[in-house]
Amino acid sequence: MKFALVVTLTLLGLAFSNQISAERVKYDNYKVYRFIPQTEEERQVLIQLQESNLGVKFWKGVKSVGQPVDVMVPPHVQMDLLPAMTRRENMGVSVFVEDVQKLIDQEALTILKEGRALDWTSYGTLADIYEFLDAQAAAHSDIAEVISIGTSFEGRDLKVLSISKSGNTKPAIWYDATIHAREWISGATCTYIVNELLNSADPAIVQLTVDFDWKIMCVANPDGYVYTHTTDRMWRKTRSNTTSPLGCKGADPNRNWGYQFNTGGSSGLPCDDTYHGTTAFSQVETKAMSDYFNTIADRAVFFLSVHSYSQFILLPYGYSNTRYPDYNEYMRIGNAAKAAIARRYNTQFTVGNIVDLLYPASGGSVDWAKGIHDTSLVLAFELRDTGRYGFILPADQIIPSSLEFLDALLEMVAQLRDRIEAKQQPRSASAELLMPKKA
Repeated sequence: MKFALVVTLTLLGLAFSNQISAERVKYDNYKVYRFIPQTEEERQVLIQLQESNLGVKFWKGVKSVGQPVDVMVPPHVQMDLLPAMTRRENMGVSVFVEDVQKLIDQEALTILKEGRALDWTSYGTLADIYEFLDAQAAAHSDIAEVISIGTSFEGRDLKVLSISKSGNTKPAIWYDATIHAREWISGATCTYIVNELLNSADPAIVQLTVDFDWKIMCVANPDGYVYTHTTDRMWRKTRSNTTSPLGCKGADPNRNWGYQFNTGGSSGLPCDDTYHGTTAFSQVETKAMSDYFNTIADRAVFFLSVHSYSQFILLPYGYSNTRYPDYNEYMRIGNAAKAAIARRYNTQFTVGNIVDLLYPASGGSVDWAKGIHDTSLVLAFELRDTGRYGFILPADQIIPSSLEFLDALLEMVAQLRDRIEAKQQPRSASAELLMPKKA
């Protein structure tokens, strides 16, 4: 693609990409295209497009040659961009979402109606999710409580549900979701898991809270999540102020953690979706999360962060594809979780390092948990789907997605339990891989 085209269209794109209007953002006739570069030259063209400020939004970023790249393209760019891309000899191009606004409108019909309790057939607002967490903590006050670990930039509570049958003496599991605001299925699945942990009579699920203490944060980015409901469904970042003269808001909270911060795969431009912030932990949300995790790190055995979309089970690191000593053990556990997911609906996930499956992404939470605390098991999930709906997954997939993720969770925790029990035996290197370590 000739970048005279990029220069011509950049000013048009800026009007969209830096939009800060309080009015609801509309995506009428925006399409999501899937590009599959067949050569390194074509991959570089997509990288240049990603950096162009054309107003396009990359739903799935540029990876290696032959790997799909999903790009949401506004109508005024389609007429110039698509001919330029399709003129390339080998570039695979297909339409994955014909009209983004239509998907958003259909989804809006299923948002939980006021006065109804969460039933996982609808997506809830932040108020719905917080009300659910508070109600569950009240109903199970002997073992559960909601802890506010701080406040967001806009003053909302950052709520963690603590579940402990042991008085907080057991190995701990951290589980967060919705750190990227538009990834609604991650938060919906999180509340489903909370409901199962506290209310299921299934002995295998009950045992999860017997053997482990749980610290669960279903909405790690509450300001952004509210903004996706009120103003821009496709919003990803926090809502903090920046130095941008254009008034761009927020930073990517999963590029803002203090391990290998700003070493690749993030942006220094405040208007970009992957803007890393001014410094590590410049976002009050990530600072509060890290400060809280520091208090449980000495007994944490599992750091789990859930995202969407792509159907991946991701191993650190995101800043590089460095293989740490227990990498093969992580792959084995990831593949066991993958098999557990597939048993129910034959949903296929892929297991691998973040860089290998996605792209470099420094400053992420899983890198921090592994790199700073060497937490025993550290994984990120990208839930359904593989791109047909992307971030706007229909609400009728909440329960199926939650059930298959619960299957994976049971499998992963079984692995943890086995390792902890093995600690009672004579120690070996393999038996200690998943035991709690001091920070």
